[in-house]
Formats: sequence, C-alpha cells, structure tokens
Amino acid sequence: MSKRSRDPAINKLREVKAEAESLGVPESIINGIQAVDDLTKAREDYCDNKTSTPSESMAALIKDTLEHPWQNVYEEGKTKWNITPRMMSGNLEGYVLKFLVSASKSKNVLEVGMFTGCSALGMAEAIPDDGKVVTCELDSYLVDLARKFMDRSPHGKKVEILTGPAIESLNSLAKKNEKFDFIFIDADKAGYCDYFNICFSELLAPRGTIAMDNALFRGKPYVEDTPPDEGVTKFNNMIVTRKDIYYVSIVLEILTY
Repeated sequence: MSKRSRDPAINKLREVKAEAESLGVPESIINGIQAVDDLTKAREDYCDNKTSTPSESMAALIKDTLEHPWQNVYEEGKTKWNITPRMMSGNLEGYVLKFLVSASKSKNVLEVGMFTGCSALGMAEAIPDDGKVVTCELDSYLVDLARKFMDRSPHGKKVEILTGPAIESLNSLAKKNEKFDFIFIDADKAGYCDYFNICFSELLAPRGTIAMDNALFRGKPYVEDTPPDEGVTKFNNMIVTRKDIYYVSIVLEILTY
C-alpha cells in the first residue's frame, strides 16, 4: 500500500522523467531518473519487510480494508467522502505507534481519527488488559465497519469508539476529566490546532505524549505556494512557538506521505 504518490519530490521526479522522454533525452539519463524512483520504492519495501508481521486480526483488518468496495460505498451515499485505503495507517506505522505506546508504558490511549481501526487495534494490542483505547470517528459507516473488525480481535474489547465530530467528543471527555497517557491525532487537518490544544490542556496525563500524523502532509508545509492557513502548515507554525513541549516533525511523517 504505497503512499509515495503523495510525496511531492516523487511526483516532481516523475514529471521530470516524462518531460525528458518527450524531449528525446538519452535513455541512460531517463534510466537514471527511474532508478531514483525505484530506490525510494525499494526503501519502502525493505522497511515493510523488516517490520514485525501483524497479528492475525490485524492482518485481516488490513486485507479487508484494502479490498473493501470503497467507490461503490461512496456512490451509494454510505460514506461522507470518497475514501481511499491509503488513509489506513498500515502495519509499519502501526508498529511505530505500538512501540511508542509500549515504550511509554501507556495504559489509556486516545485517538482522534479512526478510519477502519488499524492504528486503534495496534495500540490496543500494546496496552495491558485493563487499559483502553478511546477513538473518535465522524463517519458512522466507518464506525460500524471498524467495530466489526475490532470484535474479531481478542484486544478489540479494549477499544471504545466515539461517533461524531471529534471536537465534540474531546470536549465531552474533558468534562468527564478523562486523562490519557498517549494521544494520537490523525483526523481532518483543519482541526489540528484545536485538537492539539484541548488534548494538551485538558486530556493529556502528566508526562504524557501526543503524536501528530502527517506533519509534512503532501509537502504542503514546505511548498512555497501553500497558504499559511492550510491545516498542517498552521499547526506546525503554531507548535514551534510553544516553549512547554518537545516537538519532532519527522517520526511518523516519513512513513505516511
């Protein structure tokens, strides 16, 4: 499930190759350009192949998500947008999250943006039996689908799904004085600043960790013509002004263009 097509550097490389072919550039140069593209794919494949294999339940979830008839579902009006399986975290990113959750000895986990539950289930596998993963999802079709996937796993009982706008779910959790050791935010980019602020100020347990996916979202934060109010760009600009946190913008993004 390659996400390299979301990398602007890869797209630019392919544009250069197409232009070179149209201009009749020597084949050796075109082959060299293609070799760079091939190397990035080889690196991605290598990382996938050198990552622990998913659990049986996780493997089934990934397979079913990839094979789900998303286009038909959208055309039938069952989902709010035209979904692509590339939205799924996948096994490699899932293990990064499992590592972070396990290394931080987290027991209570919050996720903002669930999709079909790949990352939620992965984090549930990394917490103790009396722990919980609370995950927020707007689309009711995805909620029902993910619940079926969760129920096939012995760890699915640890996962609680909140349906509706994420900010409403977060406000509700804050009113209940819920606290979470680890928070993973991977939802609509326009809401990133709001999600982070309420999570950091109201929901994060002492010495807790917040992971934000897509810090370099499709290259937008560093492409010159990106509007400053674009969701991830705005978030990145906000976060570097904070003196009360440590922030690294690359860990998850290298996996999730």
